[in-house]
Amino acid sequence: MNGDYHKIPGGGIEENERPEDAALREALEEGSCDVEIITMLPGKIEFESTKGSGIYNNSVCFLARKIKDNNTLSFTPEEINNKFKLLWVSFDEAIELFKNVKSEVRFEIEMNNRDLTFIQAAKKYLDDNKK
Repeated sequence: MNGDYHKIPGGGIEENERPEDAALREALEEGSCDVEIITMLPGKIEFESTKGSGIYNNSVCFLARKIKDNNTLSFTPEEINNKFKLLWVSFDEAIELFKNVKSEVRFEIEMNNRDLTFIQAAKKYLDDNKK
């Protein structure tokens, strides 16, 4: 991977871990914050990790509210190698960033499209549920 893409915090579910617990852990590791889950967003997105590998990413996404900043950023070696950095932006800015990704790597494109779909769903949920 060449690191020319964006992604929202997330990752695999560990043994005996509920998806909600994985979301809380990933927010802490990759977002350096504690969050409160608001809702699980509609839809489940599946794509093959590498063409022909038979290994699939099955993704669900939770909308969450940041409740506490921490100093706990914990990227994987691959994320460090790809020069990942934490970036907090508005929904509109995130949508533009994800729409303008220039990667030609299939996995990066699939991950980017998955996360763009989730960001748009989160924005729609918040717009539809304004109080």
